[in-house]
Amino acid sequence: MTTEERQAPPAQRWATTSLIRYAFTVAPAAATVTAAMAVVAGAAPVGITIAIGELIDGLTPAIGGGLDTPAARECYAWVALIVVLFFVTHLAESARTSLGRAVGRRVTGRLGERVMMAASQPATIGHLEDSAYLSRIGRARGAGTIDMPPGEAVFGYSTRASLWVSSIGFAALLTQVSWWMGPVVLVVFVVIHLRLVRNYRTAVIESVNQTKKLRRTSYLRDVPTTPDAAREVRLFGLTAFFRDAYQAQWRPNMVEVWQRRREHRLFVVVVVLVTGTTVASIFYYLGHRAATGSTTVGDLAMGGLAIRGLLQVLRADDDDLRMGFGSKAATEALSFPAVTTTTDPEREPWETPAATISCEDLHFRYGGAQDDVLHGIDLVVPAGQSLAIVGLNGAGKTTLTRLIAGLDSPGGGTVRVGQSPIDDSNRRRWQRQVVGVFQDFGRYELTVRENIAFGSLVDADDEDGLRAVAHQAGLSGFIERLPHGWDTVMSSAFTNGVEASGGEWQRIAIARALFGLRHGAQLLIMDEPAASLDPRAEAQLYDTFHELTAGATTIAISHRFATVRKAERVVVLDEGRIIEDGTHDDLMAAGGRYAELFRLQAKRFEEVAS
Repeated sequence: MTTEERQAPPAQRWATTSLIRYAFTVAPAAATVTAAMAVVAGAAPVGITIAIGELIDGLTPAIGGGLDTPAARECYAWVALIVVLFFVTHLAESARTSLGRAVGRRVTGRLGERVMMAASQPATIGHLEDSAYLSRIGRARGAGTIDMPPGEAVFGYSTRASLWVSSIGFAALLTQVSWWMGPVVLVVFVVIHLRLVRNYRTAVIESVNQTKKLRRTSYLRDVPTTPDAAREVRLFGLTAFFRDAYQAQWRPNMVEVWQRRREHRLFVVVVVLVTGTTVASIFYYLGHRAATGSTTVGDLAMGGLAIRGLLQVLRADDDDLRMGFGSKAATEALSFPAVTTTTDPEREPWETPAATISCEDLHFRYGGAQDDVLHGIDLVVPAGQSLAIVGLNGAGKTTLTRLIAGLDSPGGGTVRVGQSPIDDSNRRRWQRQVVGVFQDFGRYELTVRENIAFGSLVDADDEDGLRAVAHQAGLSGFIERLPHGWDTVMSSAFTNGVEASGGEWQRIAIARALFGLRHGAQLLIMDEPAASLDPRAEAQLYDTFHELTAGATTIAISHRFATVRKAERVVVLDEGRIIEDGTHDDLMAAGGRYAELFRLQAKRFEEVAS
């Protein structure tokens, strides 16, 4: 475990101040009332303690005097005050709890929105593939050792504010008995509290880390009873293997847990001894003072209740985790720049409609990589041409299409559309001219209508267009069978929602791209668009490919050469370089890499068919 995990972050005080200030910014009224209720909920118990002390002092002369004496009537007033303060305490605590959680949820939501907007601000997507940046996003959301979002810290601080108001009030009451007593007891308890909190956080972190280690142990124990693995476990005789592996890992991991438990028990004994000695000494001193007449019996009761109230300082619980880890998440979230406006333009005509796409000496290297993925690519794609890009895995096909779509910035060279280079000044505008079906297309847990309409959201009310692209993608029958038709949510996690197969999801993605193409997009990129379809369905899709994309520039990537042959032009990539370029017939006649790969694949399918 790192030192940072064992201790509160160095900027904890700054984080606390910034988080509280942010809470008052996003929910000023609720935060103000929460703070007021925290003070009231903390001060009211102190008032009850004072009233009890005064009640006891008033009862002493009233004993034996009857109920109608002035002393007795004064006692009634103190009883009434105690009752009122009792209800005030609980009402204020309930209000603080409800409002504190509400403010916390508001803070979590707004900081989550801040992170989302900041991460979405760049037009390129390379930063979302950077592990360090993704870790920042995770920490800002509270993910990590302890899953504690920023808003939980707000609730924790409101709870602790009540406790500290009470504690300071109780310490002040003890100073009335003896000037030194309140500060000394408060300091002793605060020191113990800080050490308890540190140990508590450390124990929780180590327990979570140990759980991660034990997760593999649990996996080894559970495999033989898992239905998916049960058949092979029996056929291959693996039960003894998993038993031995489980035993070999369980004990070494548990030794660390047992050691930490012994250390914690020892520390608890020390805390109990120090606390018990302190409390016993104070009670002895208070009793001695009362017995010698230096203080009243009411002072004795008030001091005893104050000591009991101060014992709350020793608490180390989930509120400390909320404040510690929630504040760290808030600090990370606040480190993201505030983006207040959207940067996604509506689809507007490009400077040159139906423009040629040109790649000039294109180079690209992923962050942290030693070598370029693309090496000096020169490629011209005339407007309206259907281009297929083929090559072995890792050749750079997807990378090239990402650069053409404006999703990445080249490390060298230029991508032009017409005469305009794609750069930060017009990247988002060009992206609104591009639609695509990628291998990892989006599967949105929303209605099927929304999933398809995302292709051109401003035209979501085009019912005829939605139905047309659904028909073109082969979805009409599927949508008709859904329980709520177009308004069915595509997830079984929601009431009346449904799960779709991989092929159905891919058809939805294709329909989404076609809907965008129908409403003005100039370029359609299809990266393995039929990977989840069976060969017959794929053949049907490509048979109508040109009809579906008439007038648009299309770039398709596929490993099935029988489908790419339908493209007007084929480019072969190998290790980031274009090694062949031409029509299917030209490349087959040339007898190069394309012809070799085509014949190998055709032979494999012939062997399977036979």
